[in-house]
This record gives sequence, C-alpha cells and structure tokens, in this order.
Amino acid sequence: MSAEPDTQSRSIACLAIPSLAFQCELVERPGLAGTPVALSDEARSRIVDMTRAARLYGIRAGMSLRDAANLCPTLSILEPRPVLVAQYAEALVEAMVAVSPLVEEAGPGTVFADLRGTEGLYPRIEDVRQAVYAGIPPRLSPQLGVAGARFTSYLAALRSAPAGVAHVPAEAAAAFLAVESIAHLPLCVEDIDRLRLLGISTCGEFVALPRHAVEAQFGIEGGIAWLAAQGEDPRPVRPRPWEQERVIEVAQTDPPLVSRESILHALEQMLGRALRQPRARNRFVRLIRLRAETERGSLWEREQVLREPLGGRDRLWTVLRTLVEYAEFPGPFALITLELGGLTEESGRQYSLFVEQVRRREQLDEMVRHLKVRFGESPLARVVEVEPWHRLPERRRALLEYDP
Repeated sequence: MSAEPDTQSRSIACLAIPSLAFQCELVERPGLAGTPVALSDEARSRIVDMTRAARLYGIRAGMSLRDAANLCPTLSILEPRPVLVAQYAEALVEAMVAVSPLVEEAGPGTVFADLRGTEGLYPRIEDVRQAVYAGIPPRLSPQLGVAGARFTSYLAALRSAPAGVAHVPAEAAAAFLAVESIAHLPLCVEDIDRLRLLGISTCGEFVALPRHAVEAQFGIEGGIAWLAAQGEDPRPVRPRPWEQERVIEVAQTDPPLVSRESILHALEQMLGRALRQPRARNRFVRLIRLRAETERGSLWEREQVLREPLGGRDRLWTVLRTLVEYAEFPGPFALITLELGGLTEESGRQYSLFVEQVRRREQLDEMVRHLKVRFGESPLARVVEVEPWHRLPERRRALLEYDP
C-alpha cells in the first residue's frame, strides 16, 4: 500500500463503522469501557454484538439474553436507540461531505465519497484522513478506506485500524481482494450460500470462474460481483438526491404529542412555516419526508416521492396528511422533522388542444393517485382485451388495476 497514490487509485473513499448502533451506545456510556457489554436487538430477545471482554465469557451473536446473563452475571446489556443511531449516521455523512460533495450513505455506518477533483485540496491520503475524522468522535472507532473502486474501498475500510486509513492502489486491488470472504460480495444471501455449496469461499476463487458462467448462474448482479471481486467494481457513488434543494422544519414538543389530531395539527403548522421560507416560495415539491422521535428514543419515518411536482399548501397537505392518518406510532412524539425536497421552479404543463377531455382525464388521474396513496392500491380497474377470439367470454377480457 503506497503513501502517495496516483489519481486513478484514490477515486473513492469509504468511511465504515461495522456496528454503529453498538459504538453509539459505548460512546454515550464511557464508564463501560473495558467491561463485558452486549447489545440486544430491538425486541430484547437476542444478542447482536458484544465487546471483547464479553467474548471472553463465551458470549456470541444470536445468543438469548438469558443464556448470556448466565454465562456472565456482570454483563451489561444495552438496548439500541434508533434516534441516537440516526444522529451519528448523519454526522458520518456530514464528515464525508466536508471532503467531497458527492456522498452516498449505503447504510447506517457506511458512507462512500467520490474523491475525483479533490486532489488539489487533499494531495495526500493523510490529508483526507484528517479532514474526514475532524468531526467524528474517536471513540466511535471509525475506519477509512481509499481505493479506485467502490467494493475495494469498502474492504479497505474494514481492514484499516480504528481512526486510521488503508489505501489500496489499483494495481494491488486484485491481490488484496483475493483472500477476502465472499460474504462481502454485493450478492443476496441465497447466492452466497450457493457459492459456498460449490466450495467457493474467497473472492480469489470466485474470480477464477469464467465471467460468462457466473452471469449465466447469477444474472447481471453476478457479473457486477465478479468485476468487484477483482477490483473493477463498476458501481458509482450515487449522491443523495435533492440534497441542496430542500427546506426543513423542526418542532420540539413539550409535552410529547400523543393523539393523532395533535400530531396533524403540529404538522399543518410546520408545513405552513416551511412554505414561507424564502427557498420554498413559488417552488414545487418532489419529495416529502417525515421523521419523528419519541421520548424513549424510538424513531418513526415516512417518505413520499411525488410522481409530479406539487405546489400549493392544500395539495401538499393532502399528501402529508395521508402519511399520518393511518400510521402506527411507536410512542408519543417529542421531536418532529418535516423535509420538503426536490424543490423545482416548474410551474405548468403543456396541454392538449382538446382541453376539456384532457382536464377530465387529469382530474380522474389525480383522484386515483390520492386514493392510491391513502389505501395503498388503486380502487379503479379497466377492461382490456386479452383473447378476443376465445370461445369463453371470461377469457376474452380481463380487469387490470388502473394506475395513471
């Protein structure tokens, strides 16, 4: 691994914290350092992760809480807090945004950044490391990997030291990946199990297979995984859409909101404030995102991508209300965040010469879209000809869901 990479070998960086939920809890409880600690699942039935001190007692992932407590009576069992995890996950994204505007959050604790064009700002890998880690608590044990391809940078991050960086040049990628487990490949669990049944356990054994044979068995995903396993992952960094064009309203509720009516009332006020922000004036919205935190740290999220940009408070409120009216909440809401994203200046459409017919059809389509958002499926159906020559009448036509 070289200290001064060329431009092609450092195009993608990956910031990884393999067990973000566990690390968040350890950061919030520094007094537990060096003691046997385990993290349970949200149902508080099984062990998900544990510290090294807990492993010495024989505690393993998947073990029930009762069995773990029997093995280690002094074991501290922590319950995950989704709100805390979301806050730290956003901090990781912001840390990568400080280095590059092209950032993708592949999952909580895994963030990719496209480094192309940043060579002048960060000529050395050490410069990248310092810039990324500047806003991250060291106790989170972040790991950073830099390589020429997405998959290689991810494996490099997993192999780097905590608060360190691992760089894999392009010419060394194939050898670096050859000894890695196929469990990391971008394939579904069933495909990984099939490969193991064939006696394939490492990326080196996987790329030894002919690419056409892999694609014949596993499809396009298999071909992508085959390229990734030899350091030529074709998947780019996909930045979060509409990152800059958005407005956000946050409401801290005290006491927490319990009833659905009070939540709807708060959201209606938040929508009005959001639309009065200068960035949102005379703009149309493509995305509505809701996030609420309960007083016990649970997280509730909803997102609606609009099929066409909507403007006006009434039309947006219709969509926003449907996200809440029939939802189940994990508890009283202590904090509510409303985001209107994908702001655009689109103000109209090109209409047909047959204005009246078009207007009626659009009214019907609009009604069906709202009903589909509310009930989850279209309440209307249309008749289509399937086999008009068939002797049985019921085989000549079929009812299909009307989806405008």
